[in-house]
Amino acid sequence: MTAPTAEWYLKQSEYNRGIYEWLQATRPEDAHDWKVNVRFYSGLHRINYELVMRTGRAPENHSERNQQVRRKLPQVCKDYRNLYAMSIRARYREGYRYSDDHRRAADEKLRRIEDELPFPQ
Repeated sequence: MTAPTAEWYLKQSEYNRGIYEWLQATRPEDAHDWKVNVRFYSGLHRINYELVMRTGRAPENHSERNQQVRRKLPQVCKDYRNLYAMSIRARYREGYRYSDDHRRAADEKLRRIEDELPFPQ
């Protein structure tokens, strides 16, 4: 199997953005756990895009990605790590489904990542 290209990561990040917008429009009062996870994966694909552009390849797993973000993308490291942790809590801990606070926090972290790592126009 061929590794995804930078273009694929760009499209996947935008696809996740669309899923988030659909969830927010159709389920504004709940599904915040899914919204947090879609936000995380949008950020993950944005970071993979950036790493492919810089190094020629994306990390193979979360551990490798976390290390590369720390070394090569320190400007987004804190927001990415927090978004990653939020996605784990949203999947495995009670209370995220109806908590709009978590969704808003994920929105802010992704916005900062996007500001630091803009896609080409």
